[in-house]
Amino acid sequence: MPPQAYALVILFLACSVLAGIVAVRLVARLGGPHGRIAYVLPILGGFGAFYLVGHRFGIVIGPEVGLFGFQVALLGDILIGFAAALAVAVIQALVARVLPGRQAPGEA
Repeated sequence: MPPQAYALVILFLACSVLAGIVAVRLVARLGGPHGRIAYVLPILGGFGAFYLVGHRFGIVIGPEVGLFGFQVALLGDILIGFAAALAVAVIQALVARVLPGRQAPGEA
């Protein structure tokens, strides 16, 4: 895999981390979980959406821009990644409410 591909993967990984953080914080305002572990699934969901939409299925939503030698629909991919991270955060919050479990340290 060429170095440009690694750069693109790292960019989308960074975008999925940011999308996951924003999604968890939005859902936490509505009563969802907000501990460190709550960020893992939304970040993975956002990155999975980037992988499926851009790489696996090759779906192009929005205008494409040249990035690291590749044509990427950056805005559409970021929106889809954020939507996936938000959906995972909401589902995670619903599951946390339904399933009785331990409270995270510091939560009362």
